[in-house]
Amino acid sequence: MKKINMHLLTSRSILAFHLAAQENSFTKAADTLNVSQPAISHGVRQLEERLGVELFERNPQGVILTEMGEKLARRIQRGLAEIQLGLEEALSHTQPEKITLLVSTSVASHWLMPRIARFKHLYPEVQLHCITQDTDQGLQESRFDLCIPLGLAPETGFQRWQFAEEVLTPVCSPEFAYKHQLHNLSAINDIPLIHLEERYNSRYNWQHFFDDCNLSPHSSRGDETYNDYSIVLQAAMEGQGLALGWQHIVGPLIQQGKLVAPFEQQIATNQPFHIIAPEHKPLNPNAKALLDWLLKEMQ
Repeated sequence: MKKINMHLLTSRSILAFHLAAQENSFTKAADTLNVSQPAISHGVRQLEERLGVELFERNPQGVILTEMGEKLARRIQRGLAEIQLGLEEALSHTQPEKITLLVSTSVASHWLMPRIARFKHLYPEVQLHCITQDTDQGLQESRFDLCIPLGLAPETGFQRWQFAEEVLTPVCSPEFAYKHQLHNLSAINDIPLIHLEERYNSRYNWQHFFDDCNLSPHSSRGDETYNDYSIVLQAAMEGQGLALGWQHIVGPLIQQGKLVAPFEQQIATNQPFHIIAPEHKPLNPNAKALLDWLLKEMQ
């Protein structure tokens, strides 16, 4: 096979041919490069003259690749694909890879945010993109590296790691507990409760609590319902009623004195919270670092 001096070819003529071959049109190739149509035609003609072959059949209806043109177009396509991969690989070493974490607003506000500075100190090169979503609908279609679902972890399609046991206890503001003299569970029937509207796989609710504690049904007079657990906790801190508190979320609020757990009762279920990741997408080193950190912080 005759050798060719690549230095005699211009990148402009090769690119002009590549785009014209993709579009089967000099005009569309010119639009892509934002140049004139004659510039594309000249570039292709220059390449043909250097090679001594015709790459396109030209007719009034447009241009069509010749047999040799089709062979050259396929090889150039493969070559440019390799160049793109090389450039993206080089770019990945200069730009931090963004890691997407999908969590509920309450986990982000009351568990993650107080701790995130420690993660940034340990892994300053990791760019964390935290998205809050208060529903588990559409998890299969969502794009994320790691996620902490509100409900039970999906059975298929995801890797999963246990994040926290589900342990609950009623919580309220210190003022509310004092005002209503909340010393035993019998007081629940006389006070407003704050409910979380279930928009995801069913988790524990007040009815479950009444059943587990052998309490009679509660009158709903004065009760409030919200569809965001962060608002449920805010309402509880403002003294609007008694809320069910998931221990891993309300623990810091109790330590800060913003909430109290007036009763000794704690309910532990067999439905722990999990961290999940798409099954088809292996964790990259940054995502693995975030996963290990999340699990360690919860210990």
